[in-house]
Amino acid sequence: MKFPAGPILDTDPQGVVHCAQGVVVFDRDGTLIEDAGQHNDVARLVFREGAVEAVALVKGLGFGVAIASNQAGLETEKFSLAQLMQFNAQLKDLLTVNGVPGVDVIAVCPHHESSQCACRKPQTGLFEAIENSGLGSPIVFVGDTESDRQAAIASNIPYLDVAGGGIFEVVQNWSRSHEAG
Repeated sequence: MKFPAGPILDTDPQGVVHCAQGVVVFDRDGTLIEDAGQHNDVARLVFREGAVEAVALVKGLGFGVAIASNQAGLETEKFSLAQLMQFNAQLKDLLTVNGVPGVDVIAVCPHHESSQCACRKPQTGLFEAIENSGLGSPIVFVGDTESDRQAAIASNIPYLDVAGGGIFEVVQNWSRSHEAG
């Protein structure tokens, strides 16, 4: 199935609350959750160690939280848009702490890399969509791949590499240095 140009934005139907401090953007597969290939099966949703705590830390400090994710399986029909939205809903529910949503915006590129779109990482379209959602400006990107790193560089924001694990520690160290200024 062909998707129109641009990302798919999954936001709260009641609107997005602006975070003046900025937005911490996380990659999804391999960063927040275990990378199990191209799927959006809620039965296979497993958080990486420390991921839930990292999101809670960032939210507790007053930052917005967004997810930027390439999901070519939509265009190649490995899963449907309905399956993706159900997966996103479950992911957001599991990251909700004391009634406070852990994730404000999910920006998804539905295109296969052969589409050469402007939203597939390492391009900047997902970050632009997050900023244009009204949530705030992305200030750091937490990821695990070279395309994640390149997307952060292209977007002129710091990159936190968690490919080796330790997402909570990496995010906590960033938050301390960010606060110190």
